[in-house]
Amino acid sequence: MANFRYELLKGVPCIQAHVQGKTLAFTGRFILDTGAYMTIIRTARIDAIGYSARDATKPFSTESIIGREEGYCLKITCLELFGKTFSNHEVAALDLPERYHIDGLIGMNILNQFDWCLHPNKSIISIE
Repeated sequence: MANFRYELLKGVPCIQAHVQGKTLAFTGRFILDTGAYMTIIRTARIDAIGYSARDATKPFSTESIIGREEGYCLKITCLELFGKTFSNHEVAALDLPERYHIDGLIGMNILNQFDWCLHPNKSIISIE
């Protein structure tokens, strides 16, 4: 078991993850979202690392508190978090609201790869 720190962003756990694209990479802030089935990366970040809608594998849409949101799915070179690398992993590109200053959401398509437990009093997530 390994422990990783997280920060709270408006009461929601937020972690650092590394994303490798076609031409560039970035380390960004991602919300752990157990209500999202798909991992989502802000479209502007997807564009900045060398992808575009031309790389889409399929359309993506979801309902949220701000209404129906449309984007697309694509496979990125790799996503690294909690000491594990996900190569050629499918994510969704979506225009997320700027006010939260996040790069995306880590959804259940990643979170279900781990046994994990949040320790809110310590701001630690334990990963097995």
